[in-house]
Amino acid sequence: MANRLRHRLAQARAERRGMLMGFLPAGYPDPDRFRRAAGAAFEAGLDALEVSMPGPAPALDGPLIQAAALQASHHLGSIAEALELAASSRRDPGDSIIALAYARTLERLPAEEFLDALAAADIDGVLLPQHPVAEQLRIGALARERGIEPVVFLHLQEDLALLSSGVFPDPFIYLQSAEGQTGGRFNAAKAAERLGELAEAFGPRPYGVCVGFGVRGYEEVQRLMVAGADGAIIGTRLVAAANEGPEEVAAIVDEVAPILVRRDEVRA
Repeated sequence: MANRLRHRLAQARAERRGMLMGFLPAGYPDPDRFRRAAGAAFEAGLDALEVSMPGPAPALDGPLIQAAALQASHHLGSIAEALELAASSRRDPGDSIIALAYARTLERLPAEEFLDALAAADIDGVLLPQHPVAEQLRIGALARERGIEPVVFLHLQEDLALLSSGVFPDPFIYLQSAEGQTGGRFNAAKAAERLGELAEAFGPRPYGVCVGFGVRGYEEVQRLMVAGADGAIIGTRLVAAANEGPEEVAAIVDEVAPILVRRDEVRA
């Protein structure tokens, strides 16, 4: 079977629309409500869901996600439980799940064993936001051998040369919109600048890029579509909505869907 995440990116490009990705800590607010919130997001049209593994979130994440990660960790005893829960949240066989692992996870579990666990659980992607880009690419090559697509977290301009060099073909990139924590203020000008730097560095070489940090809804997604992103990532607002109920989660996806479908129109 083709990788779901790559297939969804190719599908979005063919349909000339933007992708929407979300984020939730595995098991937040509790396993049953997590499953219902994730399912509601997928049913509303979410393309992919990042699911963080059990354990504390780093300073990279804002206070809301840090508190949610801590709460979620009380409900899950292992990475295997988290992966099984994440996979069970799919509502359609094509729904994409990305396992997000902080550095602490791979300090306790070798990368190869973690990737094997992802493959066994039928997880589609892996995101390592605290690892240097060179290490992300090394582990990413191992992931691709197992049919798992790495999502490369890019936040330092000096990493552009390595990422765009062609040593890792057609990467799928998570671009940090600006410095700061998740849930912070969205900087449209900085996001557009970083997207421009990415396009210049890659030139004709293929890549996919979704942008996160401070992306909350329609306005931010619209600006990203104009600036040339392939998609957007909503994290903090989705986590807050999951605590309210699946209807609130679905409403976020419904809110931004029109601008994703009209991507080419807003770029004209």
